[in-house]
Amino acid sequence: MKKTSRFIYLMACTVLMLSLVLASCGTVATPAASVAATAVATATAAPASTVAATTAPATTAPSAPAMDTSKAVVLSTYLIGGPAKDYDMVLAEFNKKAKADLNATMTVNWIGWADFTTKYPLVLASGEPIDLIYASTWTNFYANAQKGAFMAIEDLAPVYAPKSFAKYDPAWLKQATVNGHLYAFPANFSQVGMMGYIVRGDFMTKYNIPDIKNMDDYGVYLDAIVKNEKGILPSCFVGTSDGLDTYFVAQEHHYVLLSKPFFYDIDTGKVINMNDMPDMPGFFAKMKEWSDKGYWPKSVLSNKDDQQLQEGLAASRLHNQDTWNTAYVKHPEWDLRFFWGQDWGLSTVAMQDGMAIPGSAANPERALMLLEKLKTDEAYYDLLTYGIRGVHYEVTADNLIKPLNPDAFAPEGYCSWGFKQPEFYKPLVGSPPTLTKVKEELKSIAIKNPYELFTVNLDPIKNEIAAMADVMAQYETPLAFGLVADPVAGLAVLKDKQKAAGADKALVELQKQLDEFKAANP
Repeated sequence: MKKTSRFIYLMACTVLMLSLVLASCGTVATPAASVAATAVATATAAPASTVAATTAPATTAPSAPAMDTSKAVVLSTYLIGGPAKDYDMVLAEFNKKAKADLNATMTVNWIGWADFTTKYPLVLASGEPIDLIYASTWTNFYANAQKGAFMAIEDLAPVYAPKSFAKYDPAWLKQATVNGHLYAFPANFSQVGMMGYIVRGDFMTKYNIPDIKNMDDYGVYLDAIVKNEKGILPSCFVGTSDGLDTYFVAQEHHYVLLSKPFFYDIDTGKVINMNDMPDMPGFFAKMKEWSDKGYWPKSVLSNKDDQQLQEGLAASRLHNQDTWNTAYVKHPEWDLRFFWGQDWGLSTVAMQDGMAIPGSAANPERALMLLEKLKTDEAYYDLLTYGIRGVHYEVTADNLIKPLNPDAFAPEGYCSWGFKQPEFYKPLVGSPPTLTKVKEELKSIAIKNPYELFTVNLDPIKNEIAAMADVMAQYETPLAFGLVADPVAGLAVLKDKQKAAGADKALVELQKQLDEFKAANP
């Protein structure tokens, strides 16, 4: 994660927005698909005021020169999330191979879920030599690329990662191209991404809760837990990055996040400020009611533990299909189930997950050579995705991954989404029996987003966006967790503060850019 600009975009990048989280993570968003699909995308040209991906780099690889790897290098890498208990053990095995093949080793630095909205831009702005970094739409890839945070790789990639570069569909690479330059290798897959409610099926059965179709149904589940299950939290929320507010907005209409609190309407192309929606007073009042009932602790804003569900400390979590799948495999006795509270979804774009080389990289050529190994050599891929064979997993006769010690290294749990390869993907033994059904249902509600390639040029409103991020963190987040004694008065204060921060100017500029994109892409 890198950013040569010293301005720090403190945008509240929610993992929610549908195609974003964690699918990866996995999902805000946020992470990767459990069942990989071949990535197919049709890119349209963006106007100059947005990120202009006007020309995709050619994917014909030139003849590779002899690589000079005589100098040993250490590749500094930044990933999102946190390490497994045995991650160092796995990385040591990985580095043995990289040392032998490339005369390189890799160090991994982690940016936690609780800190990524603030720490990621700080790392990019620091000038620290970083060779590889996870990059995504939800980590503001396009804005960072515009600011010079990443190194252009259209000339280097065909030389130092020729096989993986040649495999890309030009339309897919176009989505990682900004102002004519390729700034990342996107992951080679697409899915209908959706964040949702991960809950314990054993508790649903115990308390006769048949389904969770919306936020109110989720409230019924939380109420049953808080009244009957002592010693366990009803929900797991990381206060600095989670919350139900964006779920509520998406539940109301086809709204896609630009920069919180700004969304756009897929159907009309209109930009809105979520705090001005007529239903928000009722939402904040409901969150106050839920907080008072104990659906989350009063200390929620300081919680940084995103593993409370898997640790048995919480009865639910809001996240993506991958997190659900991983948690189910680890605790099948809980019958974990996945629900979503809206009747629509979006297919992920190319930069839902990817890997970039920061502009401060000391060893960009060797970094690309390592990416080449991760994307073309299954032994490399499997190590960072599944762990050490025979220690953390086995491969069954029908090519399924059987986890042996998910407490020490859970499959697909540690930001391997950035280099995910469909041909190396292996389903897990013990996945939820409804996993395929859920994916098919999500596919059936997917809608086309005509603005999927639209990205914001933040230059004209960078000060307003930064000020709005501060306002949202100080005034909206406590409202969203019901921690303000008088939600009506709290919302009035929030609106006053956002107006003083330049919300009106930001909304006008965002609408202008979206209109320009729409005019250029009829």
